[in-house]
Amino acid sequence: MSTLKERKEEFVSGLDGGSIEEINLVTSVSLVSYVCWYLYSDNRNSIWLDFVLNWISMLLSITKYSDNIVLLNLLLIVPAVIFNANNIKNKLFKKQNSNKIQKNDEIKDFALPKIPFLTAYRSSMLVITMIAILAVDFQIFPRRFAKVETWGTSLMDLGVGSFVFSNGIVAARSLLKDKMSPNGKNPLFQRIIVSFRSGGTLLVIGLLRTYFVKNLEYQEHVTEYGVHWNFFLTLAFLPPALVLVDPIAEFIPRVLIALGIGLTYEFCQLYNEGQLLKFMILGPRTNIFNSNREGILSFFGYCSIFLLGQSTGFYILGNAPTKNNLYKPSVDILLNGSSTKQSRRSNIKNNQQKSISTWDRLTTVTPIAGLLLSSLISIAIYQIIMAYHPYNISRRFANLPYCSWVVAYNLSFLSMYCLIGNLLGNDDYDSKVPITLEACNRNGLIMFLLSNVTTGVVNMMIPTIDSTDIEALAILIAYSLFLCGVSMILFKKGWFIKI
Repeated sequence: MSTLKERKEEFVSGLDGGSIEEINLVTSVSLVSYVCWYLYSDNRNSIWLDFVLNWISMLLSITKYSDNIVLLNLLLIVPAVIFNANNIKNKLFKKQNSNKIQKNDEIKDFALPKIPFLTAYRSSMLVITMIAILAVDFQIFPRRFAKVETWGTSLMDLGVGSFVFSNGIVAARSLLKDKMSPNGKNPLFQRIIVSFRSGGTLLVIGLLRTYFVKNLEYQEHVTEYGVHWNFFLTLAFLPPALVLVDPIAEFIPRVLIALGIGLTYEFCQLYNEGQLLKFMILGPRTNIFNSNREGILSFFGYCSIFLLGQSTGFYILGNAPTKNNLYKPSVDILLNGSSTKQSRRSNIKNNQQKSISTWDRLTTVTPIAGLLLSSLISIAIYQIIMAYHPYNISRRFANLPYCSWVVAYNLSFLSMYCLIGNLLGNDDYDSKVPITLEACNRNGLIMFLLSNVTTGVVNMMIPTIDSTDIEALAILIAYSLFLCGVSMILFKKGWFIKI
């Protein structure tokens, strides 16, 4: 008779996932909830309404309503529209007037403000990821949403790549700050030290997770990352590895570097009749490298995703379009076809006033223009890859189809978040972001860590695989309340725990 540990390992092994269309439909609940939150403008101070819209709706979408997402979306949006019809009309009218005013304003200095739609996107992704981490251990969570064994797509596979992509967007902030600094970029050696310092804590967490998993008889899924590797180790090694890209990125855009890494990694997998791929699937686990080949080799794919996330950050993090921000970090504002007053004064002073080239105009984009353009390009690239690639998507190896899918998905959903914010939002940051999502985003990494620890505690205390649907929902709601409550306490206290 199998032990509980063996049953749990079997429960999350050998899966082949579901369809991309269903994944898109399930995650659309976060967009609908974001729209609903905007519509309930008179009730935004209600923490409970916020919690229901942005946490419970996510929980229900991957459990009880997983087979009827359209109904769940209707249950969310219809009451919001009925009870807020007048607010919708007034909001759209005010938004049109505010846009007319903003067009006449000239932004003089580049800055890195908080971006409401980015906060909503990152937090919603984090919320559904944290809920899924525990929900996957219950029968109420559909197996098609759990991580696949080798080939295929699932909600949790997408979550891993999305986490890396969103971290890349945030990492672009430091590159833009370097451009803003009067002293210029810090020396390479100093940046390497800083990157190792930022990844050091995650490295310790990853090693501790490996230690506890091995010593507490916790269920393992070896083909996920390997015998000793885990996602925290991948996150830990990304900053120091990608600092080494910075000198190259001075001459080659990060987009092209990401494509180079992805194509080279894919070529190695397929070269010589796919010998490397065969090793990755069937090879023995006799030493540190081949025991953790999934985590080590998939790292190249995640580097590619991270770099593409950085490139996205270049045109969505600033307060105005900057020169060539579509593909490189820039703080030289180009607005309405002309540079800022400060730039014009400098050019006049040095008698170097030049007209802006067509290339500069085409590659200087607003957030919504950049996102829509990048989304169309990434979707086209994904379709071409899937049409001609001999293999399916694999999160296990982070192959080229997987990377292209993750990037296309995230750019598309970011575009929709941006559109919602532009259509329904206003100039007040606090009125654009649900407070529970702002609180979660403020301490995102520590909340992700807490969700992993809490999941481990719950699994050691409760035979989750044998829980009824009612018991599972009750536990998951309590778990969500706990995580939301902790993030709110940290937020109200003004505590930011940096890892």
